[in-house]
Amino acid sequence: MSVASVIEQRLAGIVIAQAPATAVERVRLKAFVAVRLGFAAFLMLAAPAWLLAVSSPPAWQCAGFAALLAPLCAVFALSRGATLDIAEVVSVAGLLGFAVALAFGGADYSALSFAVLLLAVLEAAASGRAGFLLAVAGVAIVVAGVVALSGAPPSSAGLTQASVAFLLAALIGYASALGWAMAYTNAAATFGERRETLRHEALAQTIGDLVLRQDRDGSVVHASNEGVTMFGLSPRDLVGRGLFERIHVADRPTFLSTIADALDVDSTASCLVRLRRGALNDDDGALGEPSFAWIEMRVHRLPNERRSTDPQDRAAVVTIIRDVTRARQVEEDILAARERAEQANVWKDRFLANVTHELRTPLNAIIGFAEILGNEEIAPPDPARRREYAQIIHTSGHHLLEVVNSILDVSKIDAGSFDIVTEPFSLPPLLDQCCDMMSLRAGKGGVSIVRDYPWEMDEIVADKRACKQIIINLMSNAVKFTAAGGTVTLTARPEGNSFLIAVSDTGIGISASDLAHIGDPFFQAHNSTTRAYEGTGLGLSLVRGLVGLHGGSIVVESALGQGTTVAIRLPAHCAVQGGPRLAQIETVVRRGSNLRVPNVDQTGLKKIA
Repeated sequence: MSVASVIEQRLAGIVIAQAPATAVERVRLKAFVAVRLGFAAFLMLAAPAWLLAVSSPPAWQCAGFAALLAPLCAVFALSRGATLDIAEVVSVAGLLGFAVALAFGGADYSALSFAVLLLAVLEAAASGRAGFLLAVAGVAIVVAGVVALSGAPPSSAGLTQASVAFLLAALIGYASALGWAMAYTNAAATFGERRETLRHEALAQTIGDLVLRQDRDGSVVHASNEGVTMFGLSPRDLVGRGLFERIHVADRPTFLSTIADALDVDSTASCLVRLRRGALNDDDGALGEPSFAWIEMRVHRLPNERRSTDPQDRAAVVTIIRDVTRARQVEEDILAARERAEQANVWKDRFLANVTHELRTPLNAIIGFAEILGNEEIAPPDPARRREYAQIIHTSGHHLLEVVNSILDVSKIDAGSFDIVTEPFSLPPLLDQCCDMMSLRAGKGGVSIVRDYPWEMDEIVADKRACKQIIINLMSNAVKFTAAGGTVTLTARPEGNSFLIAVSDTGIGISASDLAHIGDPFFQAHNSTTRAYEGTGLGLSLVRGLVGLHGGSIVVESALGQGTTVAIRLPAHCAVQGGPRLAQIETVVRRGSNLRVPNVDQTGLKKIA
């Protein structure tokens, strides 16, 4: 085994026995032992030559040689469990002792004594302890003063000029070794910091989050590169007050209080705030709305945080920022869906109550008059009265069939199984047919129907049966909620590549709170089984589904006591829409007078009061 291997094993054994906490401390310990062992080996090799040159060395030379063995004693102390601080004190004390011994050699050795004192101060500086350096410097100054003021005569037992040169060379070599140890330790510290930085950056890239170091005021002193991909922000955009300026104004108190909480307690503080994406001077974003991302900040205090002029040393907390915009949106969507589901359950219960009430009246009529006709004892003998009862049963049955068909149609639309078949046809004949069908019911209620559409219009390509259902449902609602003496107006006209069909009434209208829910599943204004107006509330829901299947839109304008206008816009050439689709409903709260549908050319209009 080579000498180098033996020395390396010995150094490793001492380092393991000491078990330094950091890599830099291990390098410092290894350099300390290597320099002292090398100097001690040099002394052992030079000792025989010194004894041959000076057959009977004086006491001060023996004392000086013994003092030079202090570094070896320091290494021995380390191997026995002493700390590096104690070993450094022993080593520096040896140099101070050697300087004092040289002072006793006379004026010839004063210069060497001063050089050794400077070497002692250099070794104390290499320890990195300010207090220890000041103490050694104080002792060196005192010793230097004593040597300078003593005026000791030249020694008769002085060393030769060659010996003095040899001793100076040895001291210079020792000083060079100390400098190498300091440079080696600093290089290890720099490399260690760089390696830790690379590890932190690799960790940040692995977890995909933005990692920051901030001072006590929240200013960023270092930022990783993840901000570029996450928010379009480079580290330069975030350092200083860049991050704070991009936090939403309403969230800045939360941002600052989170950092303060992390500094006050030795635990992680977290918060949710909004961060503006992109650069603040972005030309594209200057004219548009700023885009904010929801971020989760997790802040923890750095150990041994200190104040310094170095920006990196000002870091007081480490912060991990995660983009939670999508999770926040999902959470909001879940809450909104839960609210809609809860509201739908309420409306469904009301709908079931309405349907039950709607079915009960015709069922009672059917059962009652059927029992009368089936019992010869109570059946009326008059054939006309019997026909009247049969007609009531027939009418009630048709009413039940209409209710069931409406429920089935709405279910088919929701399930996406309602098929429409488009064909070209003229609207005015269909509109006349719908008005004729509603005239009898309107006449019984004292309501006038006004037809306001041209005789001649281009054909529309749509499902004729579905269009008839749309108009009948709208007019039925209008007639039902209009008091005697009121008017229901059916308007139609072409507008560009679409047709506008509007049903206006002078009825009771819809409140603003109910207007916001028009067309929602199971919703019906005036929900009560004791209300004055019967119906399942499926009319506008069915209309919304049928209009949606044609790719159209709906506008509803109303207010309590001011009537209602429902305007349907259908494409001139309706394309079949795949899957369940509901038309968009725009609601407008009526102000003042009734809605006026813009007039068209009165030529060829047909108006029937």
